[in-house]
Amino acid sequence: MHGIKTIGIRGAGLAGISVACELLKANPQLSISLFDKRPRLPHPQRTFCFFGPEAVHELPPLRSYSWKTVMFRGPTFERRIDVSASPYTMIRGHDFFEHTLEILELGGVSCRWGCERVEIKGNTLRVDGKDTTYDRVIDAAFDPAAAASMMWQSFAGVWVQTNTSSFDPTTATLMDLQESSTEAPVSFLYLLPTTPHTALIEHTTFSPTVLPKEYHTERCINWLNTNLAGRFELQDVERGAIPMGLKLTTTSSELTLGTNAGAIRPATGYAFLASQAQARSVCDAVLKGRTYTAKAHPGWLDAGDRVFLRALLKSPRSGGVLLGELLERAPSEALIAFLAGRASPLQALSVWFSAPKIVMLKALCGV
Repeated sequence: MHGIKTIGIRGAGLAGISVACELLKANPQLSISLFDKRPRLPHPQRTFCFFGPEAVHELPPLRSYSWKTVMFRGPTFERRIDVSASPYTMIRGHDFFEHTLEILELGGVSCRWGCERVEIKGNTLRVDGKDTTYDRVIDAAFDPAAAASMMWQSFAGVWVQTNTSSFDPTTATLMDLQESSTEAPVSFLYLLPTTPHTALIEHTTFSPTVLPKEYHTERCINWLNTNLAGRFELQDVERGAIPMGLKLTTTSSELTLGTNAGAIRPATGYAFLASQAQARSVCDAVLKGRTYTAKAHPGWLDAGDRVFLRALLKSPRSGGVLLGELLERAPSEALIAFLAGRASPLQALSVWFSAPKIVMLKALCGV
């Protein structure tokens, strides 16, 4: 343990509470303190999704949902893919934060909420003007207002209950592509049914700016009015914005994880599994007295993602065509591995080459 007894963590979002949980499991005798600007339970009003059920078994007891078939749909195609080897899995953000914080607080972790300012200098945390020195300090904070990102994944969705059997709970529709526009180069609905009567319907855009919640929820309601025969009741609303192609900023901590350490995949926005992997790596570094250099995704994958985002920015009205042909033509196994962030270079190339090359070149050239 290298004499480490006290840990200070800036940021109590997904990354911060995940690394605190890993540290608590590894050594319950550690004194761990979390500091966040938000009030208690700063959970996002959203869900965490990923391919593969393995992470669920390593987390606190959580209600999760999974689908062994996923569907992609566009104006000219509909495609179903069997993902039973790595099911598409969803955890509600509220459940994750509620359970994890309960474990941390029962384990004696100190959580201080509503901090006005939290600064790091070496192994010292200055919280609202008061300095406290720890054996190790971890930076898990992220400020969306200060983020410089190529694009944003902007979304809002509704949880709905129907009076008739309306959904197929065996299949998740990940992308039902909508028309592209300058404000939203990529626009799609996705449908995650949890029972024949309940589902999450969400509208998502890849956009230069974060779009209003009402922009998204209106499209969800329109979809429900068009596609459901019976009555429905809205039970909950979720909302979020994820930076895509984030320009990472420097941090004064030797141990950094989460969004500001590259946990978010540039072209997909998936971050949950990467955040859990980073949390385990940071925990290991703390226990061994080492620093930690974050590496969430291979450099070649990150570079390819950013090329795709650049094409969307240069030719936004071609976004639906670019993504649609890729989803329609890419080899099934390679496509799922690519979306999950587990693709080999060869698999990634087969996915990239499925996009319309002329459209991609024109987009990159701004034609």
